[in-house]
Amino acid sequence: MEKLIPGTKVTASASCSGSAGFCDFALTVKKGHEECGDSAFAYSDAGKVVVGIFDGVSGEPGAATASSDAAAAALKHLKTLDTCDGKRMRDALMQAQLAVTAGYTTAVILFVEKDGSFLVAGVGDSPAYSISAEGRVEMEIPLARMTDDGDSIFKFFYFRNVVTSVLGPSGQDVPVRMREGRLKKGEVLLLASDGLSDNLWVKVRDGYVKDGSGTDDLKTLIGKQRDPGKIIGLLLDGVAERIAAGKKEKKGMMLVPKEDDVAITALRFK
Repeated sequence: MEKLIPGTKVTASASCSGSAGFCDFALTVKKGHEECGDSAFAYSDAGKVVVGIFDGVSGEPGAATASSDAAAAALKHLKTLDTCDGKRMRDALMQAQLAVTAGYTTAVILFVEKDGSFLVAGVGDSPAYSISAEGRVEMEIPLARMTDDGDSIFKFFYFRNVVTSVLGPSGQDVPVRMREGRLKKGEVLLLASDGLSDNLWVKVRDGYVKDGSGTDDLKTLIGKQRDPGKIIGLLLDGVAERIAAGKKEKKGMMLVPKEDDVAITALRFK
């Protein structure tokens, strides 16, 4: 199974799903801006599943084209591999970088082998989350942003769109954050653009951000659901409702919704 969803071709939303025997997965890209800057791909064969999400940097010309071209280049490289390590993943991201001639994009890519071994890599602020069989949610790789836990609430929300690493014709080395491990039965990995993470509740205390990961909120939204397609449906509905409702606060928590494109892929190891 092979599916490329370039943002330049998304008029409302585009989805796909599949199964590789050892896992099942789903993917959706939903337009939020006038032109969709999010792109994604999914590939599976008997030995592996590879999924990726690319988020063109808003405010820069060519965002949709940048994410589309980068996704196509990474897919072309990764689908030929039987296994993946840090060097091969960096090579794939370099091919994606070289494909971008204008604009910039973030990237988060997951390579899963049939024994459950996985490698997830990210450039920029597109998050990767893990969901244990018991329901524990964790962020797998840190985001490359100007803001972080411990910042004032004002700084966190005002500058959260500023990323510190991207793919594109910058002429600079690209820092890549990676995490590898082995999935167990029933575990889920979730990749997304910041159209999801920026619409999650943030923990705050005394005017500062205590935990901006949104993992507890994500756990609540997903509940006991583990089907990849249904997880994506729950999250997209939740994001839409929050954008419509606007900013909210409660004790120790703050939500400042952001209207944006949203791309989400979920994979469950069976």
